[in-house]
This record gives sequence, structure tokens and C-alpha cells, in this order.
Amino acid sequence: MRRAWAALPSVYGLYVTTPNEWSGEVLFPGANARGYRLVFEAETWLRRICHAALLLAEGPAWAAKLKPDMRNRLAAESKRNAERWYLGVDAEEELLWSTTHGQLVEVLRLPAIQVALRELCRMDGEILASRLLSVSKVRNALAHNRAISDETLTILMGDLTVIRAGVDHFKSKTLYATSEIVSLSSTPVDLTDFMDEFYVLEEGFPRQQLFVSADPNCVSLVRLPVEPFGLWPSARQLRDALSIASHLVLCVLANKQGDELQVSYSPRPSK
Repeated sequence: MRRAWAALPSVYGLYVTTPNEWSGEVLFPGANARGYRLVFEAETWLRRICHAALLLAEGPAWAAKLKPDMRNRLAAESKRNAERWYLGVDAEEELLWSTTHGQLVEVLRLPAIQVALRELCRMDGEILASRLLSVSKVRNALAHNRAISDETLTILMGDLTVIRAGVDHFKSKTLYATSEIVSLSSTPVDLTDFMDEFYVLEEGFPRQQLFVSADPNCVSLVRLPVEPFGLWPSARQLRDALSIASHLVLCVLANKQGDELQVSYSPRPSK
């Protein structure tokens, strides 16, 4: 296989190299491949952070709190994405998944979610928005197939370092938050209805190890491993089972064997 190495001077006068790959007679910049990954990581986490912040701040009806013109544009784009299923691409109907970087910046700057963002990320939305605007400049170059360099990646990594700091705190407050098991004798008032429905659900699965845990922001349904081990759940069946509550799901965690599963909902019913 032919391979070319592009030598780029660093700020210290040394040389760093990024491997480039041939695609037929076209030389594909290795820095572009890395750049795509970094941009994908940044915008994916920021969309999830915005989703969680909107749920915590505004509840399940958060979409109604968006400006009408933005909500209409997102709804139209989401519908177009759903109609592209035949392309074999992710066509999730969640509105925030259809945001452009500019629209995501608008969401990050919403006054209504600043308290939630500080709770989830320990930083204001403006900090994340400014970093996303910088990432967006690189993303535009990539979208127009302009070759970027290792120096571009250095700038991109600087922005992502700040975003990752917020993401790490976000994960500690959501995905990996310390939670307490909710039992019949220790059910908080705001989870009474949820637990009543859970006990009905539990009776229908006598061979499963199911329980509910909760932290100040989220409530989770957990399934512990039972025989047969090592079988991954069906994503389609799981989605069907979540049904109308799917828009409240913050995350789904599974171990590598697939036999331990946690579905976390946010916000808790009282919010």
C-alpha cells in the first residue's frame, strides 16, 4: 500500500508527521481523519449535555420552551432525516440530534438552562458555546474537504480539552452518579407512581433481577446478570419496551457481555 507522510513544522521548529493514505490517485490527509473523529466527539457530547440540561431545567416538555422558529426548523430537519432511512444512516428523530453547530450554540446560551449546565458540567454555557464555535471553524473546513494540518489538530485538541473537562463532570453527575437503591420501605414521595408501575413490571419478569436506583437528578431501572449469560439485548425490543418514555431516557449503560443493563431517566418525576 502506498503511503505518504506530510511533514509539518511545529512551533518549536521540530517536525511532526501525520500519515496520509492514498485513495486511488487521491491523497487523503491523515489529519482530516483525526479531525473528523474529534469534531464528532465534541458535538455528540454537547448534544447530550444540552438534552440533559433541558430536561432538568424544563422537564419533558422542554421543546416547547425553544424559540418557535428554531423549534420549527429542527422539527423540519428531523422529519427530513427520518425520511433518509434508506441511506442506512442514523436518522434519530430527537430534535437536538438535528441541530447545526450554530443552533447548538444558541441552545447552550439559553438563560433557562444555565443553572442546570453549572450543575452538570461546572461551567457556564457560554464557555462551551465559545469552544464549539472554534470547533465549528474546523468542521466547516472538513465539510468542504479542505486539507487540515497537525497545527489545526492542536487547536482542535485545545478546544476539546475544555469540552472534555465539562464532559467528565457531566458523566460523574449522570452516567456514573452515586445512587441509592429504592425499595418498598424507602420510596421517596416523588417516585411513588414510578415504583408502583415498576412493581407491576417486575411481576411480569419473575426470572429477572430488576431494581430501581435514584440520585438527585435521575432514576434508573437496572437489570442484573442472570442465566443465560453473555447475550446482548435487542436494541429494537428495548426501544419498543421504553415506548412513550423513550424521550426521557438520558442514557443506556451495558456491560461488555450485555447481560447487565441500566436505563437512566431524567428528570425525576417531581421535576
